[in-house]
Amino acid sequence: MPTSRSLQYFLLLSGLHLISLLVWPAAAAYTKPLLLPLLILAVWQAGSFAFRNWLLAALFFSWIGDVVLLFAHKGELYFIGGLIAFLIAHLCYILLFNNTISQHKKTGNYPWWAWLLLLVYIIGLMSLLLPYLQELKIPVLVYGLVIGAMMATAIRGWSYWPAGDARWIVLGAAAFVISDSLLALNKFYMPLPQAPFFIMITYLFAQYGIVRGVTGRGGGTGQDV
Repeated sequence: MPTSRSLQYFLLLSGLHLISLLVWPAAAAYTKPLLLPLLILAVWQAGSFAFRNWLLAALFFSWIGDVVLLFAHKGELYFIGGLIAFLIAHLCYILLFNNTISQHKKTGNYPWWAWLLLLVYIIGLMSLLLPYLQELKIPVLVYGLVIGAMMATAIRGWSYWPAGDARWIVLGAAAFVISDSLLALNKFYMPLPQAPFFIMITYLFAQYGIVRGVTGRGGGTGQDV
């Protein structure tokens, strides 16, 4: 299956970014803003497909979040700004998933057990973080609800999307939840070993997985990237 040069560059730069987080963290600040534009370009080069603009919007606001969070060490305002950008990105993903679901017929039963696990996980995570959030309680709780809704929508899509695409989208959404969980735990609960590396490797896989699934590279009927 053909792969665009932009996507190849994204994968290459992702590898370099992850290595830099381990051996030269200062360099990661320069590679991070370049990652999502390459993925956006890859989606654009895929040509027109249903609801492409929602995917592009999700990636764009994710990129805004990436850039703003580079300055989070300067104050909580930057962290909140990044939080808002990613919240909008997740809302775009929810709309994207719901719209693509509407284009397919249901092929199986809803995996209710996955929704139950997600609910228990989100409640457990928020309960763990709540005593440490202070003035950020409401923003973080709202964000937790939204990312939970994004994951729940992806799980719902499992019963509608082609199997190959569904696997990539659900795995990507799950990786997003893990990445944001690690970020929150590292910031509010306790410092985690090599946190930036694990936050970014799950985040980059999340974006790649969702893009691959939505554009049909998971083996379904969508467009090639």
